[in-house]
Formats: sequence, structure tokens, C-alpha cells
Amino acid sequence: MTDLSPLHLDAPPPATSDPASGPMPTSVCTPPPPAVRLERISKTFGAVRALDDVSLHIPGGTTVAVIGANGAGKSTLLATIAGLTLPSSGTVTVAGTTAADAEERSALLGALTHTTMLYDHLTGRENLELHARLRGLSRTRVEDVIDQMGLAEMADRPTAGRSHGTRKRLALARALLHDPPVLLLDEPFAGLDPASSQRLMRTLETLRGSRTILFSTHDLARATAAADRIVEIDAGRITAMRSTAPSHPPPAPVGGPHRAGHQERTQPAGMLRNAWEIVRKDLVVEARSRAMATSVLMLAVLLATVLGMAFEPLAGSPHAVSGVLWVLVAFTGLHGLVRSFDEDARDDALRGLLLAGADPAGIYLGRVVSTTLVLLGLAGAATLTVAVLFAAPALLHVLPRLLIVVTLAVIGLAAVGTILTVLARHSRLGETLLPLLFLPLAVPVLLAGIESVVILLEVGELDGGWVRVLVAYAVGMLAAGTVVFDHAVEG
Repeated sequence: MTDLSPLHLDAPPPATSDPASGPMPTSVCTPPPPAVRLERISKTFGAVRALDDVSLHIPGGTTVAVIGANGAGKSTLLATIAGLTLPSSGTVTVAGTTAADAEERSALLGALTHTTMLYDHLTGRENLELHARLRGLSRTRVEDVIDQMGLAEMADRPTAGRSHGTRKRLALARALLHDPPVLLLDEPFAGLDPASSQRLMRTLETLRGSRTILFSTHDLARATAAADRIVEIDAGRITAMRSTAPSHPPPAPVGGPHRAGHQERTQPAGMLRNAWEIVRKDLVVEARSRAMATSVLMLAVLLATVLGMAFEPLAGSPHAVSGVLWVLVAFTGLHGLVRSFDEDARDDALRGLLLAGADPAGIYLGRVVSTTLVLLGLAGAATLTVAVLFAAPALLHVLPRLLIVVTLAVIGLAAVGTILTVLARHSRLGETLLPLLFLPLAVPVLLAGIESVVILLEVGELDGGWVRVLVAYAVGMLAAGTVVFDHAVEG
């Protein structure tokens, strides 16, 4: 087969004739500059070559359908353009920006993936408002998109339990929130009922020509109806390209990849604002689900009761009290991290934040803060439980100093645990991998914590050496996590 790379979709589609006006002037079809440019893109996952030396130039204002069988490379192609995965080689340029310009690219792109990337315990409006705040957009823009997508009646209901079609409409509303000039839709019709498919087709028709749209599908008839050009992909290589020869005149150029009337960009939220938005979201989710607090508290009481009965002869011993306390902190912390893993992994919501242009460092710090706050509450409950069951009122007498030790330890555990929950997403073992990674890394914290509390109970004062160990661990893990979080998410 002839090698078709690089493929240039710049050539105008065939002119069509109108009975009243005759042949369409070719000047109308003069193509704008490429909105999306792929140069020799390859992507490998281990031994699997998902994309193989793909080159493609797509002009602004064009709707392109990418068709191919399952596993042909459609999703990887769109994810690479969106910046959700980095190519193993080659370059991707979107409206003149490269992968290094992550913030700029997020402003130019809107994406709908196989997963809707929504948080189940937030309402539809809250999901959209979260992304609007991360992008620096006003609440008015959220209301405009809700009206545009016909979501007003369901916008204030929790996203959990909504139909697949409704969730996809919400996800498409999120992709259109910042009025992007380039729209990527991965299998947008998959799993939709006929009515939802027709509604989506009408939406695509209204957007056609006003921005550059790439969507993947198995359905050739649907691709022909909705797209100006069709690109076929097989085994990671582009094998053919053709025009759909639309029965109506193709849209006039829109002045390059940006559509006319594209709203003015606002300043996206900075790292600290990102962190605050993540903290607020996490606390709202936890308050509504109450799953983590309830299950972890039950675990703490159960462990404390069992250990209290097992070590009854040692009740009141500083070593026994400290040991049991830190066993509870470690296991409740681990259980809390598993719950956190489930929330972010469900529907791939974490990557949705990255699509919104959120600073990875801000996401990481926000997650560490929210996890620390929740785990501190649980550690406080564990402390009270141990004090009662172990007849150790001395714990309450040194509570302010004990709080310093527990806070430092929990910050360190949250810092390392947040990174591990992200890494576990890329493993087939998933959450099963968390204990295997978390517990060994938690050993320095547990040793320092146990010794600190023993000394605190015996002499009533903090030991400066162990406190410095906890501070160094927390600072080191926070610094390392801030640096590697972005790479851990991309995997």
C-alpha cells in the first residue's frame, strides 16, 4: 500500500453546483492554515505500537472523522492531540502551540473522551462551575452552556445515576465551556440511544464550520453525514483520506483555526487557586458521600477494640499506647487513600481537571491538603478511642503537643499517598497495589511517630530529633510529589 503520510487535508473538497447559482467558486474553499499539525507521531505502550509514524495537517474550520476498528489507534491519536498522553516521538502542534505550552493548548482545545470525567457527588452545574473556575471563566458562561445544551432541568441533580446520554451531554458542555476553536470527540455516539444520537448530530451540525472538529467513530455512514473529510486508520497508521463531498457548500474560511467571535480568554487560575478549588471540591464530595469518614471510623473503633483486648495487660504503657495509636493512624490513612483512589479513578475525573488547564502542582497540593484534613479528623477520633479503651488519659493531657506530631506525620503520609494513588491508576492491580507501596514508605513516619509519642507520654515534652525527622519527611515528600505528579498522571 502506498504510504500516505504526511496527509494534508488542506486541499479543498470538490466544488458542488447549485441550480440557482451554478458551480461554487473555488475561492470560497481557500483553506486556512492548519489548526492541527502532526509530524511523524509514534506512540508505544510497552511492546504495543499504538501510533506508527503518523503525519497529518488539518486546516481550521474543518470537521474530520477518524474511522477504524477497535484498537486501530483512534483514541490514542485524539488523546495525543489533546495532550492527555505524550507521543514517544514526533511533534503535535495545535494552532501554533506545542505540548510544552500546556496552558495555551488547554485554552485552544475542548475534548470529549470515552469517559465523561465527571464527579458523581457533584451536580451537573457544580461540575461545570469547577471547570469554569479553573479556567477563570464567569458563572454566566456556565449558564449559557447549560442553556445551549438543554441541560437546565437536570443541572442541579447529582451526576451519579444519570443516564449515559445525559452524562455525555454534560461532558460535551464542559468541552464547550471555554468556547475552544478545536474540538476533539472520541467515539461521541458510543452508548447513546437514538434520540441522544440525533441530538448530538444536531449539535455537531450547529458547530460545523465555526471551529475545527475531529471525532472518531466506527460508523462510516455517520462519518459521511457529519464530517467534511474522513481519515482511515489501521494498526496505528493512516491508510486513506477522502472528502465526503457534502451536498451543501462547505463553510467559508473562518480566519484560521480560531473561529469568528471566539470569546476573549480570561486569566486561568494560578497554582494556589487551583489548590483551593481542589480542596473545596474534595471536602464537598466527602461531606456528601460520608463514605470515607464512616467506613474509616468503623475500622478505627474495630481495630482499637481488638488491640485493646489483646494488649489489656499493657494498658497504660506508653509503648503499647503509642504502638496501637500509630497502627490505627496507618490503617485508617491507608483506607482513606483507597477511598480517594476510587473517587478519582471513577470515570477518570482526575484527568478531566488536567484538560481544564489546572496546574498539576496545584492539583497535587490541593489533594494533599484535603487528604490531610480528612485524615486529621480520623486521627483525632483514633486518639480518643485509644485513650478510652487503653485507659490512657495522659494522651488527652498532652493533646496540643500530640497534635503537632500527628499533623506532621499525616502531611507526610498524605504527600506520598497522593502520588501512589495516581501511580496505582496505571497498574492492573489498581488499589491492590496501594498497600504494597504505601506501607514500606510509611515506615519512617511510623517509627518517628511511635518514638515521639512514647517520649511525650513519659516526659511530657516533644523530642526535637524525631520532630525534625517528621518535618524532613513531609517537606521531602511534598517537594518530590510536586515535581513528579504531572508525569505520574500521564503515566
